[in-house]
Amino acid sequence: MLRFVSTPLRLVDQTFRVLLTTFAFTFFYCGGSVLSWLRLPIGWLGGGSRIERIRRCQRIVQNGFVFFHDFMRVGRLIGFDPRKVGLRLPPGPCVLVANHPTLVDVTAIIATVGNLSCVVKRILFFSPTLGPLLRFCWHINSGAGDATAGAAVMVESLQRLRSGMTVLIFPEGTRSPEGGLRAFNRGAFEIASRADVPVVPVFLSCHPAMLSKEAPWYRAPAIPAQYHMIQLPTLDPKRWNGDSRAMAADVQALYQLCLEGKAPAARGPREPKPRVELAKAVGA
Repeated sequence: MLRFVSTPLRLVDQTFRVLLTTFAFTFFYCGGSVLSWLRLPIGWLGGGSRIERIRRCQRIVQNGFVFFHDFMRVGRLIGFDPRKVGLRLPPGPCVLVANHPTLVDVTAIIATVGNLSCVVKRILFFSPTLGPLLRFCWHINSGAGDATAGAAVMVESLQRLRSGMTVLIFPEGTRSPEGGLRAFNRGAFEIASRADVPVVPVFLSCHPAMLSKEAPWYRAPAIPAQYHMIQLPTLDPKRWNGDSRAMAADVQALYQLCLEGKAPAARGPREPKPRVELAKAVGA
């Protein structure tokens, strides 16, 4: 009898969360339009240098993304509170890399970190709803995916780093397969090596799977998803002697250990011990 009662209730709850997910993303794109065409232009007019204006716009968007994740948490869609993550980035510019399990990884990281530039898809960069927002916040157009676009991303990323900003790149280039990883591209690590800045890996996970390519927004899991963001040991590209391919392979191996629950514990960026642990973990 209890099983008979709980199953319909669970189906009702699941259906309700699908409807809430629809509302959340409708709200997201409507809110993005308001930010793009009203709030950010006003923020840009607040004075200061170009970098100060960009950072002001980034903070406005960060607050908007915090509210977006608050809505999803209260609505029992994805349990994640960016205020409680506490990523500790190096004091200067750095390249932040992450795996890409869900559709909301960018919003989750920006809600947590705030002042950063992210490499985003060309279709979003020029969209009428989010395009102005991305340009006000000085994000980077990924281009058409050819060699010319890759070179442009390199130049733009180095410019952001020289301005003292963090650059966020997903080495897989698109969302991860459920429970796995795609091959890591070396672009993020080549950028960090050329700029001589640290790489900060962040491991993302969502259980049960939601908003992945295999679990789209209209297929909410039977129970609310829990989203986790874990900072891994900060890496110095000098240890790979400029070999970005080798660094990409080693960092991917570290993420694979994370998926298997065997990764070294995350620590602050200035502590030397994680690098020893990483060397043992990836055989460096």
